[in-house]
Amino acid sequence: MKIIGSLLLLLIIGCATHSEPDWFGNQPKSNGYWFGIGMVEKPLQGGECREKAINLALSEISSQISVEMSASFERIVTENNLSFEDFSQSIIKTRVEKNLPNVEYVDYYDSKEKCGMLARLSQSIYYETIALQRRNAIQTSIGLLEQAESNFSFQTFSYLSEAMSEIMPYLDIPIEEEYPVGSENRVNIHRYIKVLANQSMNRLSLDPNQKDLEVKRGFTKEIQLSMRVKDNKNDIPMESIPIMCYMVDNVDHALSLSDSDGRCIFSIPQIKEKKSIQYVNYEVDQDGLINNLEMFGNLSNVQAQTILKVISPRIHIKIIEKNLDNITNNPYVQPIFSEFFSHHYSASFSDSDDADLLINGIVNTRSLSDMPNEYGIYQVFGDLTISISNGISGEEIMSKSYNQIQGSDFNSNREAANQSLKKISIKITEDFLPEILSVIEGL
Repeated sequence: MKIIGSLLLLLIIGCATHSEPDWFGNQPKSNGYWFGIGMVEKPLQGGECREKAINLALSEISSQISVEMSASFERIVTENNLSFEDFSQSIIKTRVEKNLPNVEYVDYYDSKEKCGMLARLSQSIYYETIALQRRNAIQTSIGLLEQAESNFSFQTFSYLSEAMSEIMPYLDIPIEEEYPVGSENRVNIHRYIKVLANQSMNRLSLDPNQKDLEVKRGFTKEIQLSMRVKDNKNDIPMESIPIMCYMVDNVDHALSLSDSDGRCIFSIPQIKEKKSIQYVNYEVDQDGLINNLEMFGNLSNVQAQTILKVISPRIHIKIIEKNLDNITNNPYVQPIFSEFFSHHYSASFSDSDDADLLINGIVNTRSLSDMPNEYGIYQVFGDLTISISNGISGEEIMSKSYNQIQGSDFNSNREAANQSLKKISIKITEDFLPEILSVIEGL
């Protein structure tokens, strides 16, 4: 009824334009009320101006309520390493929203230049409303706690998250309640939820199937890592627990939910470092498991590892290089591939084709004439065909051809041919080798 009356008041006063009221310059004061004034300069029109004025008035009431926040609330927030300003504003916003039906819109002013709203909230009604909501929230939170402790599963963490969310807006006063109900044992509900969350987290354990694994750098696509989440108290699998998998930095991680057997399957993360011993890390994703994680303090990290012994691939490179149809003793192309695989994969090289990768190619340069053209320039064109195959399966992984790469020189075909080979080398470095990186990593 109060809301309808307020709306009718707005409709009536919203249609009238009268002289600027006293409260524009002097905020009313009355024991037992918080007042808020919202003034908006036009060109905002009609309902848009009124709506903004209402929001500003409510914001002013909120700022006065914030002064009422007790030191105990600030202590609770600070001990959880939260921003008191951000968190308190969030709680105040929630409280004001829950008290919107109790806000009275006392007066509204509208002119060509501005509009304004005067609103007030009864302090006694506000505190009565908060007390009732606090009692309901505590009872709900206790019910959720009972569910969390009745059967340990992934839902335990959901119940704890909900239990914490219920009491969060009311932590300005310590919540001391009988728990378990009927036990005559009084506990601090906020602390109890935090302790129970930590105990529940410590019940989880991660068990990788592969404790140690030997892999070849760049040949990990088909290898899968498996690990199991279980309740270490009862040794039973835990379903729907979010697990992160990463090598070095968990910012770049894969994520999986454990299945009904508690199992998660991961591909090996990209190996970016050159160390021979590296580690795949598994970790419970606390953010994915618990909402409002910041309110639970520092929970125990549940982690496990697989040790990777990273060995270098063996590479067989056979590139026939002809310069003007003659086998060259100083090849241009083969050293580029050797350096690339040595740098990126710490590869070893084999003269036999019993290797992990087989690189075969033909390079040749040809001249148009033994004489320079009419401008005195010798012209030579180079061609390259190269293929890379999986030495284990024999499957061709990728191939590339460059044709008619021109080299020019004023002195001789030989130097022109060298220029052509240099251009081919640049193309390999800039175009082909970056492709190899992505392809080899996916093997």
